[in-house]
Formats: sequence, structure tokens, C-alpha cells
Amino acid sequence: MKIVNDLNLKKQAEDLGVEVWQTPSFLFIMLGVITILVMTVIYFISKAYDNPELVIISEFVVAGLILIIGNSIIRIVDQVIRLDKMKSEFVSVASHQLRTPLSAIKWETELLLSKFKKGLNEKQLKNIENIDFLSVRMIRLVNDLLDVARIDQKRLILKKEPLDLSKIVQEVVSETAPIAKSRNIEIIFGCPKSNPRVIGDAIRLKMVVENLLNNSIKYTTNRGRVDIKIFKKDNNLIFSIKDNGVGIPEEQQIRIFDKFFRSDNIVKYQTEGTGLGLYISRSIIKQLGGDIWFQSVENLGSIFSFSLPISRRSKKED
Repeated sequence: MKIVNDLNLKKQAEDLGVEVWQTPSFLFIMLGVITILVMTVIYFISKAYDNPELVIISEFVVAGLILIIGNSIIRIVDQVIRLDKMKSEFVSVASHQLRTPLSAIKWETELLLSKFKKGLNEKQLKNIENIDFLSVRMIRLVNDLLDVARIDQKRLILKKEPLDLSKIVQEVVSETAPIAKSRNIEIIFGCPKSNPRVIGDAIRLKMVVENLLNNSIKYTTNRGRVDIKIFKKDNNLIFSIKDNGVGIPEEQQIRIFDKFFRSDNIVKYQTEGTGLGLYISRSIIKQLGGDIWFQSVENLGSIFSFSLPISRRSKKED
């Protein structure tokens, strides 16, 4: 599937913002074809004519063509890398600038709701609550954009310390239960009595679990069910979350961890979302030395799982 995707020149051109003939894949293909053709011609020339000078000239022509096409490939790749770096830097700066006024709005609305609530009429109270709700959403979006910029620039710093994954999951389930209840979705988490500790960052792992659980709830229809399991396998602890939601179309599954990607059927059910959650989650899990994967069937549901290395201290206790 990856090879087919790499050879989709039209899609690659759209992603890079260049013409089809300027894509690296097209240029590599042309480089190979030209090399084969020219070497074939040289072979027949060398057989037909006993002339070493002609063979040497032909080889120089081949080398020149390879250099020209290779230089074109390097130039395009360099341009793409530079543009990507500029984009990441812009997102980082813009997000930093946005976070300060958004935080101020959040503080002001919290102040109004906590200290001056009695002096507000029903309409005023509702408007301020809406502002508070929207400011929270915007702060989350800005934080996601900052995380993406840090990931792209390899500046996302994570703690690596022993922690109890079950405790984090239980906390997320408790906080998310009211939302699930409002949608008639049952969350089943058989919290293990004891599990080995994993190496991770508590705040970032909570973010990953929140993202996976929120996705399962958002994309599961009413009266659905979400099952969460934690179990040990070899030297890793596995977290698994299963839902009976809308699932992901098979042809789009290869892009599920891409930045800003949201599958077509998900957009129909849930218009809100940035398509950044899974990208950030994968980066966090990978940086912690784990892995993340999924299985999904459209209209039947999905199972998302991730693994994390068990702490050496836990191994000694075992």
C-alpha cells in the first residue's frame, strides 16, 4: 500500500504544491528510465563499434544526465524542507502570540462567573459561559498547534519516570463519564488491581488517553459501548480501547496518523476537530519508546492500542 501511495504522482504533487513532473518520485523514475536507456544504447554501440572514445563520451553523457536530474531532486527536496521549517516556525510564533490573550479571556470569564455571577441576568450569564467554553476550545487548539510545532522541530520534551498507567486511565474515565452518559455510551474499564509501572510522562500520557477515549465517544452512536483494557505482554504494558462506532474506511486508514487528516465518514458524524490528536499521540508514544496501532472496520468500530516499556523497578519487584 505504501509503494502504491508513493507512486501516486498526482497526489504527491498536490501535497507538495508542485507540478507532477517536479515531484521527487517522478524524477527518480525518469532518472532510472534514462539510465537504463542510455546504458542499453552504450552496450549496443560498444558491440557495433570498436571505439573506446565513443564509449567514454557516452558514459560522460550518462553521468551528466544523472547529475542534472539528481540536482533537480535535491533542489525540490530542499525547497520542501525549507517551506516546512518556515511553516513550523510560523505556527510556533503565532500560537505563542495567541495563547496570551486567550488565557486572559479565560481568567476574566472565570472571575465573572465566580465573583459576579449573582449580578448577572440569565442572558448575560449564558453569554459569558459561551465565551468561557469557546476560549477553552481555542486554548486547546493553540496548545495542539504548539505541540505539533515542537514535534516537527524535535523540541517536544517529555519526562521519563515510572508511573501507574491504570491510575491515569481511571482518572480520565471518571472525568469523561458525564459526556459518555449524555450520549448513552457505556464505558467499561476493568481496572486491574495491580499492574507493573511504565516509563512515561503523566501529563502527556493523560493527553493520549483522553484523545483516544474522546474519539471513541465522539464517533460512537447513541447506546454504544467503549471497552478499555490494560494488560502485560513481554516487556511492555498494552493499553487497548475498543468501540462499536463508525470505524474508518479501509482506503483511508493509511493516513489516520497524518497531521490534520480526518476520514470522510468521521466528518459526517462530527464536524468539529482538527485532525491533530492522533498525530500528537503517536509522537508522544514513539518518543517514550512505545508503539501505537489500530484495527478498524467501517460501520463496525475500531480498536486503538499502544504499548509502553515496563519500568525496570517493576521488573525487579516481579
